[in-house]
Amino acid sequence: MKTRRILSTVIVICVLFAVCGVDQTNMDAFQAERRIEDKAAKPVPEDDESLETAELTEADAESGRGAELTDADAEDDQDTEQAAALDGYAAFLEEYEPQRTDERGLQFALFYLDNDDVPELALTEGWAHGQGAFVYRFQDGEVVLLGEYGEWGEMSYREKEGLIMDNYATQGNYHNWVYQLEENQAVVLQSYDMCSEGIMGEEFTYWVDEKEVSEEQYREILEKWSTDGCKSIRYSDCRMLPRTNIREALQEELESLTLTQEEVLKQNMLLKAGAQESDILLLDYDDYDDDGSYEAFMLVGDRMDSEYDWVSGGVYEGRLYFASADRCELVRDNDYGYRMIDGKMEFSSGRKYLFFDTDQYTTVNVSELWTVRDGEPVEESGLLQTGEVSYRGGDEFEVWVDAYDWENDIDVELDLDIWLGHTWKPYFYHYNTESDQLEAYGGEIISGEAFAKLSETDIIEEIEAKGYTVGEIIHWENDIVTINYHYDTFGSCFYYENVIWDNNVKDFWRKAERDVTSWEDAGVGGSYGL
Repeated sequence: MKTRRILSTVIVICVLFAVCGVDQTNMDAFQAERRIEDKAAKPVPEDDESLETAELTEADAESGRGAELTDADAEDDQDTEQAAALDGYAAFLEEYEPQRTDERGLQFALFYLDNDDVPELALTEGWAHGQGAFVYRFQDGEVVLLGEYGEWGEMSYREKEGLIMDNYATQGNYHNWVYQLEENQAVVLQSYDMCSEGIMGEEFTYWVDEKEVSEEQYREILEKWSTDGCKSIRYSDCRMLPRTNIREALQEELESLTLTQEEVLKQNMLLKAGAQESDILLLDYDDYDDDGSYEAFMLVGDRMDSEYDWVSGGVYEGRLYFASADRCELVRDNDYGYRMIDGKMEFSSGRKYLFFDTDQYTTVNVSELWTVRDGEPVEESGLLQTGEVSYRGGDEFEVWVDAYDWENDIDVELDLDIWLGHTWKPYFYHYNTESDQLEAYGGEIISGEAFAKLSETDIIEEIEAKGYTVGEIIHWENDIVTINYHYDTFGSCFYYENVIWDNNVKDFWRKAERDVTSWEDAGVGGSYGL
């Protein structure tokens, strides 16, 4: 079988030389040496002086070959790895382009092969039978050649899955390979062939992984690796590589790639919702679980003025949709609205949450949280206490919980114990990288003496000197301390207050931001509890 493949290939190469009549140089020279039986990827030799790898060096940077990010790129918060890859590709192409001697246009495309945010590079020079696409990736500071795949100027792949669907047809024989991306090479995952027999080519033999099989077995493998759902790199769709400003062209291609994906998901959701672009209240496109696949949430509806003057910005009423590469669905159709819809938490692991403040209650905001797990949209509001999320960056945030616990009126004669006074208190949360979950910080009750030693202050003594009674002192796991205290009037009406101390900085919690001047205005009213 291998002899048959070699013979077929030699015939095809000869035909191409006769028809095309072109000088096989640079990329074409590599293509002329291509043999079907040699397509299994091999590690690139370290001493290979060809352009199969191109490492970014300090000299490259000093010479300006790897163009630096512009201010606009910085403002767009371009991912560092993406920027490094574009610099690497630009340096490689700027060195390669001048060596080309033919006049045919070299075309390129960026695409996502593996499941990260760093695109791979495809180069193609035409749509002849023997011309596919040369695929490169950027890894460890190098541009690495994975190989040439496809024919007639087209190559198929499965986006974000690391799979390349390669094929080559000649003399009535159909050869197929499935490549899996591993480290810095593509390895053959499976091969399957249908080869003509006899002079008229009316009979076929079938092969899987170079072993002869029945037609039925071959058809099963053919169905398994169907190109349905695959994407393609086509010469006619690729972007012409300019002689100058290559880095700029790569940047434009990346932006086009990203916008194209976002646009597809947006249009899918609008179609599902039966809505127009003018109905979009929120569209957020991101990789929420950092698995390399992007998803989008979209809220469509209307914004209306609130009946409450203190609700600034009005109320958003609409339906929440979710879309990914393989699904689009309505995930929430509330009978209430939202007061805030553009909250987002981005944690160090890459996990992201959208949060909305609902309009369920008159005097309190309750946040609704959404993320993605295993490709599924998930609401995780239940992991928190009921309240409003406040996030300022990093892996920590607060949930402001409301209660009526500031004033306690006791009427002994009527046997009444009435709690009044609406308070809102921050409870402390964080994202746990190991468990990939939102978790509340735990705490323990400590004594006044322990707090004095911990904080190196006399706050407890000062509170008691005012005639107040100190209650539970809670030392939270994030080194925040809450001190409960209360005082009474006429022996029947008690008022409850607290102090929030940040032992990380040995001062009151968020002192400057909250204009705190002493322990007397360092709290938020009411009492903290475990």
